[in-house]
Amino acid sequence: MRLALLLLVLSFGVLAAPGGPPDQTWPNGAKYWGPLLFKQPHGRGYLAGPDGQVYEGDFANGKFHGQGTMRLPNGDEYRGGFANGQFEGQGTLRYAKPLADGRSQDSGLWRQGRFEDVADRARAALNVETALYNQKSLLDAALAAIEPSQKGRINLYLLAVAGDGSQEVFRREVEFVRSQFDRDFGTRGRSLALINSRNTVESAPMATLTSIGAAIRTIAARMDRDNDILFVFMTSHGGKDHEFKLNQSAMTLRGLRPQDLARLLEESRIRWKVVLVSACYSGGFVEPLKSESTMVITAARADRTSFGCDDENDFTYFGRAFFKDALPGSRSFEEAFRKADAIVAAREQKELPKEKPSAPQIQSGAAIAEQLKRWWNSVPGT
Repeated sequence: MRLALLLLVLSFGVLAAPGGPPDQTWPNGAKYWGPLLFKQPHGRGYLAGPDGQVYEGDFANGKFHGQGTMRLPNGDEYRGGFANGQFEGQGTLRYAKPLADGRSQDSGLWRQGRFEDVADRARAALNVETALYNQKSLLDAALAAIEPSQKGRINLYLLAVAGDGSQEVFRREVEFVRSQFDRDFGTRGRSLALINSRNTVESAPMATLTSIGAAIRTIAARMDRDNDILFVFMTSHGGKDHEFKLNQSAMTLRGLRPQDLARLLEESRIRWKVVLVSACYSGGFVEPLKSESTMVITAARADRTSFGCDDENDFTYFGRAFFKDALPGSRSFEEAFRKADAIVAAREQKELPKEKPSAPQIQSGAAIAEQLKRWWNSVPGT
């Protein structure tokens, strides 16, 4: 009997399709075994999607509805309640790969596909309160630690910003880049990281419009504004309106627009600047920032998305290509960009052939190129 579906449970609860031909097959390759109502799954059945997703359980009018087990293409598996095609009610989602915070499953109450974790909400609220009380002292301490310019040389200063705290990849990128620049480019004592993350509210100043502005003003006051160079690295999500997202758990923060950053840098009167923005649609920063004394690098064209913004990742596609793969063996930021551009293009073609290429951008004035050359030649080991 076709309704007697075979469930083969291995170490991770693998679902196996029933024998015999399916009762319904769709043009996209999806196959269904079970009862139908007006040619839609209705009752208890089994569905095998074209992308590897499988579901065994209750259907109502073509949607997952009732109790069931779903295996997702990435290996995650959910067992529990469904309503109108979404996780609903009591259920357990087991992750094929542990999350960034070490969790291997979420078990409890689900609402419209989202896990209602009471403990999580309490932690988020506590994080907000902790952040609000601690931010002034954290930011003041970080700003006070910035050292003045060392006379007789071109000093490089680094401001690194992790914008969206909902995914840890941005924090990891910023921490890598700060460590890399401190080690290889002499920014120790002249670097500052502003981080939105669920893991650093007690230890690092947050990235907000206020803290970014304060950081730029403080760096400008400590550096030789006519000789030293400021490198601004920003990584986050970006919108079609080119706003760089600033987001902390349970907080609503306004993002940083290209004109905001352009104004802050102009008011600082810092002459030499390199700005690298890694975000979707980040090419929107090029026009507002470009000048003879500024180099602007972006992970995507103004009308394109970038890739790799997953919570479990250590880098975005462009961040890995530029800072980890290209920069260590390059003799300039321009050379590192050219290498990174090729690396990203090859990776996108291989892994995301149906997506539009991100098309990273670079805009560099002749004057900043010469100043960077003078600085680069003065850095030991480069």
